[in-house]
Amino acid sequence: MNINTRALSLAATLAFLAGTASAEIVIKPAGGGTTRTNRPGIVVPGPLDSGFRGNEQKPQVLELLNGDRFQGTFVEFHLDSGIIWRHPASKEDIKLNADSLSRIHLHPRGAINLPTGQNCTVKLRTGDELVGQLVELNKRHLILNAWYCLNSLRIPRDKILSIHPGTAATGILYDGPNGLEGWKRKGGNGRAQNGPIRGGNGRLMAIPGGFGRNRAAGWQYANKSFVAYASGSQIGRQFKELPDSVNVEFDLSWTGNPSLAIYLFSNSLEQHSGNAYIVNINTTASCMRMRNSSESSLGNQSMLTQLRGKTKARFSICSNRKTRVISLVMDGRLIKEWKDTTTAGIPADGKGVMFVSQSSGTTRISKLRILQWDGKTPKGSTATKEAVDQDVIASANGTLITGSLHKVTGGKALFITDNLGELNIDLNKVNSIRLANAKPEKRMVEIGDVRATFVTGGEMVFRLERWTADRVTGVHASFGKINFDPAVFSTLELNLNKQRGNDNPGGF
Repeated sequence: MNINTRALSLAATLAFLAGTASAEIVIKPAGGGTTRTNRPGIVVPGPLDSGFRGNEQKPQVLELLNGDRFQGTFVEFHLDSGIIWRHPASKEDIKLNADSLSRIHLHPRGAINLPTGQNCTVKLRTGDELVGQLVELNKRHLILNAWYCLNSLRIPRDKILSIHPGTAATGILYDGPNGLEGWKRKGGNGRAQNGPIRGGNGRLMAIPGGFGRNRAAGWQYANKSFVAYASGSQIGRQFKELPDSVNVEFDLSWTGNPSLAIYLFSNSLEQHSGNAYIVNINTTASCMRMRNSSESSLGNQSMLTQLRGKTKARFSICSNRKTRVISLVMDGRLIKEWKDTTTAGIPADGKGVMFVSQSSGTTRISKLRILQWDGKTPKGSTATKEAVDQDVIASANGTLITGSLHKVTGGKALFITDNLGELNIDLNKVNSIRLANAKPEKRMVEIGDVRATFVTGGEMVFRLERWTADRVTGVHASFGKINFDPAVFSTLELNLNKQRGNDNPGGF
């Protein structure tokens, strides 16, 4: 690791003070914690402070490629000169070479309140995700107005995988997460959890490979997401009213293999207890009927092909309690439809929805919506092929419409179908749009590329040129020059083509 003499001396001193009990370097504030320089740091968020809970900036964390980590404040990055890092214990800012860096955790202050209309998600074929206001879609480009971007983004249509307008839909029972209020949690040890789980010595129970509260056992809330790090972690909610036909949809991200159980129409927020339909998402998808705490299988379906090479996907679980039909849809494609052939089904008093992580890795649930569903199961090739030769619109209640999307403007989508002719569809009624012949592509990572994670969910890979307190500049492979506000990012990962000495999902 090449650093200047002062940084090397500081690092050596800190390593000595840390002792042999931990490989992690933690710098604690000295004295009153006032900085000795007037240069601004990267404070997250920036211009939308009023949209965040709380005013204190949590100490940021820098990870090096050799596995060392330390707290402080991110001041500046330049492609040629590297990074400038600050901590009150140092009289002067620390300079590190760019080729020694792994990750920077910016630790945003809370959940962001997006400006009106800035809630459309555009997913690119390379896996990048951008959030903003959908201004126009034509035959060549999608124009996205984003609060964090100096200019509107012109994204080539042939680079887009899908569009998720994110506008209001009818019958929404829940849209979040926006916090833990109303949710009941239990940690991986099965104990009720009203906060971070603590061991007998009163310290936080941290998962190995992580640090601080970010690694507390059980489900946690961060950046508009529920995150679990331990198998057996439960989080559930009882609704005052839960209709007989619902669609539970969410983005799921994971490390290793996904392993999540979703309880529907549950009358008990306890594992293996009461009545519920249980859908398991793993390398094999399965569905169980649980009645009076006794479980019986409704069948399973291999998901090895669909999950190969993936670390995230969007799932919809459409369930009709009266017809006893449950369907699992992944990224707009039907994985499996189950039919409960018993006449009894499950009782109508269950109004709970619960998620149980069954993985020892990291599991993240975001963009969770629970809404009324019309009971129509997605059918046909449009829901099963990897890519189709027609555009597909999924309505808010799960109905799929295939045809040709000519344009989007003024909040309306001009859609031509074979059976229904020309349709002017209000985006308020659209859940997602998947473009014809669109399929995920392997992302080519080049020297100098970084991966930035958004506070609103999703990520983007681009060549970073400079990052200062008020501006991020670089070049994206699909739409060229970028000029972003740093307030939109929560994590920055550098040197993507280099091996990490102690890699872990700490920035997940």
